[in-house]
Amino acid sequence: MSERSVTVADRPNFKLSLLSIGHFFNDLYAAFLPTFVPTIISRLGITMAQAGALNSVVGVMHIFLQPLLGYVSDRTARSYLIMWGPILTCLGATFLPGSPTYGLALFFVGLWGIGSATFHPQGHGGVGHVVPRDKLTVSLAVFAVAGNIGVTVSPLFAVALTKIVGIEKIPYIAIIPVLILAFAIYRYMPVLSDEVTEFPKDQGGLFHSIFSVFAVIYPVWIVSMARDATSQGIRFFLPIRIVSEGGDIGMVGTVLFIVMLGSTIAMLISGKLSDRWGKVRVLTLILIAGPAIMIPATYVKGNMSLVLYILGTSLINSSMPITAAVAQEQVPNSRGVASSIVMGLSWGVANLLTGPLGKVADVFGIPTTMLFIALLPLLALPVVFLKTFRGAQ
Repeated sequence: MSERSVTVADRPNFKLSLLSIGHFFNDLYAAFLPTFVPTIISRLGITMAQAGALNSVVGVMHIFLQPLLGYVSDRTARSYLIMWGPILTCLGATFLPGSPTYGLALFFVGLWGIGSATFHPQGHGGVGHVVPRDKLTVSLAVFAVAGNIGVTVSPLFAVALTKIVGIEKIPYIAIIPVLILAFAIYRYMPVLSDEVTEFPKDQGGLFHSIFSVFAVIYPVWIVSMARDATSQGIRFFLPIRIVSEGGDIGMVGTVLFIVMLGSTIAMLISGKLSDRWGKVRVLTLILIAGPAIMIPATYVKGNMSLVLYILGTSLINSSMPITAAVAQEQVPNSRGVASSIVMGLSWGVANLLTGPLGKVADVFGIPTTMLFIALLPLLALPVVFLKTFRGAQ
């Protein structure tokens, strides 16, 4: 046994804190786009299809890079990915609102997408390396909540920065905490764990690993994609509708904050109810009740419409812990790949769909587009009755 004294930096809770703080800041900046969509459309004079394409670029980055970088992160103990991920996310997301041209806007969302896809595989997987096995579940919960808090406060933070320093100066303020964090990781956690000396051996390679898991949990992925497409779509187009009806960026930020706060609370409730009533029963209720609440929002305006969208989106988002649990139960030996499919891959595809939805909005208008988005969970309802879900009571 080593004779060296154990410092604070050696303790699992300290390392978990670094990972969780990284998750908070990465997702804080990664959630900037919905708040600034009306500003970007007005500033650049672009169509809603072009605005949607910005979100699609991020989706492409996640679809192709997350599995690859997850494969890489499983084979290195160095903390490079979790150091650089939040930095790249911050730079891309904070320079985006002030982009002078559409070409630069595409470049910045690409940079943001690379950063976010870089952080998540090693950040999520790193938790298992820095905490004891008997603390893994609660530690993953801490890590997840940190990211969700970042998304929740992002709209208010973005609006506050804009009012205090202006859009053009946001990047120079926002980069400070992630640089400090990167230094702390480099100084105190250059490797995730001194015990990480053996790496997984290839058994068919990257693509074989992903496709073999996907073949088992594809029904869960379909439900996850419908959820993420609905959530991303509402969060993307609702700010445009708010501004078109006379609201300002402050109102946009407040509404998006309430949406994510409501989603966080709803996730906690759905988790408890699924343990009591069964995952499939609660998931079925969510997929029916969410659209039932949001569809009437298309036909009303003002505060009533906002309340319905907030409630419906929060309810749809509450399915996240259920789908994650079902996926991991089906492939208990490939939990990391399963999580990347029903969270990272589904989220990426959902972002990719924003571009076509923007074109729909250009042709048919925002209300019709949001009505279509509200119906998406119903399209995924039939797969809940497939074999994959039947064993997840």
